[in-house]
Amino acid sequence: MRALRSFTYPRTIAILRALHLGDLLCAVPAFRALRAAFPTSTISLIGLPWARTFVERFHSYLDEFIEFPGYPGLPEREPDFQQLAEFLASMRSRRFDWVIQMQGDGSYVNDLIRLCGGRQCWGFTPARANGAVPAGFLPYPTDCPEIHRHLRLVEYMGVPSQGDHLEFPLTPDDQSDFERLPHADVLKSGQFACLHPGGRGLNRRWSVEGFIEVARGLADRGLRVVITGVAEERLLAEEVAGALADAPINLVGHTTLGSLGMVLSRSRLLVANDTGTSHLAAALQVPSVILSVGSDPSRWNPLDGARHRVLPGPSTEAGDVLAQADELLTRPLVEPSRVNAPPRPLRILTWHIHGNYLYYLTHTPHHWYLPVGLSRPGYSGRAPGFPWPDHVRDVPVDRLKQMTFDGILFQSKSAYLEDQYELLTSQQRRLPRVYLEHDPPDDPTDSRHIVSDPAMHLVHVTHFNRLMWDNGETPTSVIEHGVPEATVDYGGELPRGLVVVNDLPRRGRRVGADLIERIRRVIPLDVIGMNSEAAGGLGEISHEALPRFMSRYRFFFHPVRYTSFGLAVCEAMMIGLPIVALPVTEMPAVLADGVSGYLDGNPDRLMQRMAALLADPDEARRIGANGRTIAQQRFSLQRFTADWNRTLSEVVTRGSSSVSSTTIGVPCAAKLR
Repeated sequence: MRALRSFTYPRTIAILRALHLGDLLCAVPAFRALRAAFPTSTISLIGLPWARTFVERFHSYLDEFIEFPGYPGLPEREPDFQQLAEFLASMRSRRFDWVIQMQGDGSYVNDLIRLCGGRQCWGFTPARANGAVPAGFLPYPTDCPEIHRHLRLVEYMGVPSQGDHLEFPLTPDDQSDFERLPHADVLKSGQFACLHPGGRGLNRRWSVEGFIEVARGLADRGLRVVITGVAEERLLAEEVAGALADAPINLVGHTTLGSLGMVLSRSRLLVANDTGTSHLAAALQVPSVILSVGSDPSRWNPLDGARHRVLPGPSTEAGDVLAQADELLTRPLVEPSRVNAPPRPLRILTWHIHGNYLYYLTHTPHHWYLPVGLSRPGYSGRAPGFPWPDHVRDVPVDRLKQMTFDGILFQSKSAYLEDQYELLTSQQRRLPRVYLEHDPPDDPTDSRHIVSDPAMHLVHVTHFNRLMWDNGETPTSVIEHGVPEATVDYGGELPRGLVVVNDLPRRGRRVGADLIERIRRVIPLDVIGMNSEAAGGLGEISHEALPRFMSRYRFFFHPVRYTSFGLAVCEAMMIGLPIVALPVTEMPAVLADGVSGYLDGNPDRLMQRMAALLADPDEARRIGANGRTIAQQRFSLQRFTADWNRTLSEVVTRGSSSVSSTTIGVPCAAKLR
């Protein structure tokens, strides 16, 4: 797994989620993803006292429980300031590699997270009008279910999802507790339905009369009624039970969390308010009708709408609940429901077009197949100069037709217009497909993109590019560049500027060849990149050596008039090199002149700025530090891989219904052996 990531493997991880049962169950998919990514790490949960047993139950994902002492502004527990001081001292002394905030949007607790002294902090942060986001923090999503919110966070961290299904493992101790319950012999039969009329706070409960009427209806359908709840809800349960002609089994106050799970797992149906019990039913695959009272359905609804029906509590009548119950009791359901659990990494065919971009792209958790064997661009495969991970594989072109893929990623006109017809079968050409467009159009207003297919997906690397291309009816999105955190810091001891441009002699004025020639008569500039020797440059620098090489220069000059936002610019910004550039294409949307870079369309003015940076190293450090902050927020490799992972998964899932990859050839792993 380390090969998929640019960060240091975290040996110790602490997660703050000091909340209740439903909240923790909704975070289990995120816990599962972290454990899969870091199987040997120690993962600790900072939680409310009750959660000690939760950690014991989920010992395959969580190793340690740390009691949360409360914190001002959080309602879950009144803070004990003596315990809080001891908690913070203990956290700082342990110096966790990662501390992850899963408590909420961070309004109250992000300061606490930083006080814990972790080497790297992750979490949510409130969305800000100016778009500024601290490094490691994700603007709090408000457009998704709670389960997906936390999966977005771990994906942002570079940790791939292992599915969004819930879990609740049952143990032999749970079975023993179940055996000791009243009427355990009746409960073993499974011919009963559970009612859970309680909930935290009166404003979170459906009407008592409604539950009574539903209980009568379930009894009329031949089901024994079992009432569940905590001890504090005994009076409520007795009120429901006292109104029924046939006495229900009243388990309120008698169950442990584990024995409640055993009861639910044997029941035909659960009818409940939107409480932790509803999420427990979702985890156990028990059909349920949930009354949403005082909560946000879009956030807390179970994801499996076929098995779990959610009704708006205030406007729902008992007849509505019973109608949904009838459907659930009579309809066959797929067992088990794991429709959102990816069984394996995707198998993606693509071409080697831009080496650095491809290397960063293959940090996504999928298998990448690169064709080799033709003497033309795109067929260099795992070219030297990059530490390619094992899940990137070369495939001879004469074997492509026998391979199995889940999707195809095109990156060039030749591959899309010609090579696919020469090298792939007709079935393979119907696989889910994405076209990655690296460049803006030659004509910025009237160029129609070569992809004109509503069934495909077109990805641009900048918003400027998408704006300039005529994309027709093809669905499009933008995935901006992503680069790793720098392994070196800015030095700037060499009083010269650096230019990184590939094929400078061939590309000429478009990439600023004339500006370089003019400016370096006055300002000392070095040029590197493929074939730069032909333009008086220093040649190509290897990928591994480039960060340290760049860090010595005083500034980075980007002379390009018209192209995409340069990947080398992102890499320079991540080091802290101050950027001097023309105010064209995407550049003004990234850098602010005089604050995080120097932008000007007047070459004479640019030379003045360069001279100032050469004369004032402190100003160079100031500009570079501001640019580095932007790079960490906007061009992080974690955000980049999360965007690509989401796009590829969505495109493959959407397109897989039209063609099954299992019908094409034999498994690629077998062919590679």
